[in-house]
Amino acid sequence: MLAKRLFTFSVVVATMALAACGNVDQFTANNTLDSESGQVSLRDQSVHSALDTNEEWESTLPTQKATVGDPEDFPAPASAEAEPDATPSHGTINEEQVALDRPAAKDVVGSAKLKPTVYYFPIFDTEKTTCPDSQKVTLYGQGGKTIIRVCKKISDACGLQGSCSIKKNGKIRLLNILARIKGQNRYFEIDREECKYGYGVRTVCLDPFHTLAADLTIYKIGEVIYVPSVIGLILPDGTMHDGYFIIRDKGSGIMGRGRFDFYSGFMPWYDKTNPFNKIGLADKNTEVPYMRITGSKAKEIQVRRNYPSIPKDNQPLK
Repeated sequence: MLAKRLFTFSVVVATMALAACGNVDQFTANNTLDSESGQVSLRDQSVHSALDTNEEWESTLPTQKATVGDPEDFPAPASAEAEPDATPSHGTINEEQVALDRPAAKDVVGSAKLKPTVYYFPIFDTEKTTCPDSQKVTLYGQGGKTIIRVCKKISDACGLQGSCSIKKNGKIRLLNILARIKGQNRYFEIDREECKYGYGVRTVCLDPFHTLAADLTIYKIGEVIYVPSVIGLILPDGTMHDGYFIIRDKGSGIMGRGRFDFYSGFMPWYDKTNPFNKIGLADKNTEVPYMRITGSKAKEIQVRRNYPSIPKDNQPLK
């Protein structure tokens, strides 16, 4: 069992530009099966101004079980069967280390609180997820060409998450939504060497645990978002999170300022071992501060994550 570690640190924030862009945040859960939604006023988000130079931001997040979907609708890999303690695991990072990587005031264009959900790359084995032929639907490619027929449950999950891996007769096919034409999703097969975790917008690769989907009427593809509460979070590959994310994707249910969907690669959002789940990012009731980053720091993070591709040392597809 991993112990919860708390750490706090001071944050210098530039004059708010977000407040001038609107006074409400629309929150519509991406993975939820209910119809709950609401609006959160920026007045209630404790927006920080340049005068808040001595404020401390608590790094701890709620540790609640994900409540944004129905696990049986999204078959999970074997690793999701484990049910360890849901205590978050943050590595020990001292204030000096945090300060070295903290954005300068000139690189911060605004701050508020975000509403999260988590999405992932579903993995399906048609030999294990079976159904009668009468209950199967067709996944179509460019020009309406038939790619594969699968159970409706698989089709629904692929459409909701935007991409999926389907194993049939020993062959694995990685599919990503190309477009939606007349109410029908059209897919293309993913280049496993170039973007092994799927594509976001256009040819931008999804980078597990460092990618956000956002409302592109408010944010831009490639924009860097800083979430201090995530700093030090232990990721599946053993590395510690630096708190920075890049917007690489959009979602049909991701609408409004401060509404982000966090991408966790092949690890389902409901998996108790998912680091994002452990710290409450899969819980629609979570609210944590974030900052929009620009300038030299944004460019530094894009280079760090090899945007629009993914880092060369990223874990290979298995």
